[in-house]
Amino acid sequence: MPATNYNDSDNGILQRIVAGDELAFQLLYQKNFDRVAKYTFKICKSEAVTEEIVQDVFLKLWLNRTAIGHVKNIEAYLFSIARNKTIDFLRRLALETNIIQTLSTQLTEVHNIVDEKLNADSLLLIVNEALRGLSVQKQQIFELSKIQGFSHDEISEKLQLSKSTVKNHLSETLKHLKKYIFNNPKKGILIVLYLFKAVL
Repeated sequence: MPATNYNDSDNGILQRIVAGDELAFQLLYQKNFDRVAKYTFKICKSEAVTEEIVQDVFLKLWLNRTAIGHVKNIEAYLFSIARNKTIDFLRRLALETNIIQTLSTQLTEVHNIVDEKLNADSLLLIVNEALRGLSVQKQQIFELSKIQGFSHDEISEKLQLSKSTVKNHLSETLKHLKKYIFNNPKKGILIVLYLFKAVL
């Protein structure tokens, strides 16, 4: 099949994308990926986050292609999406960091809540209670990652699961724990204490 004859301008490529031309999308991706990645990295300072955000930027462009025919400057449009997604990420990170800091400051009060005879087994029972209702696989992945300190790659290899599956299960488990901690603040502090003890 002969190659598609593209207009080299971004506007010409964009109009082909609006029409659903996947080759035009690939061309735009190749032309703009590095620039969008450099722009994103300047904001978030993380290669891993940059890669994830840039992939999301181009995915959003493709999924919303029928609504972008009016765009005059595609690079500025991509930068705008990248900036908004990066800001959203930083806001979520700040919120999660604030939650961790709040729980950490409460650790000084743990001795007023925890009996001195409370041992690791008792703390583990509380963690298991918090994880109750999750699948065995999610509990196993959580233990390997947060308690035994295995990396995503190591867990993936050990359990014969894809890295994305491991990552998704951990994300869902942490959301479950956050909800449990919110509803059970005193026990939530104990969970944080147990995890701190596990990595010492």
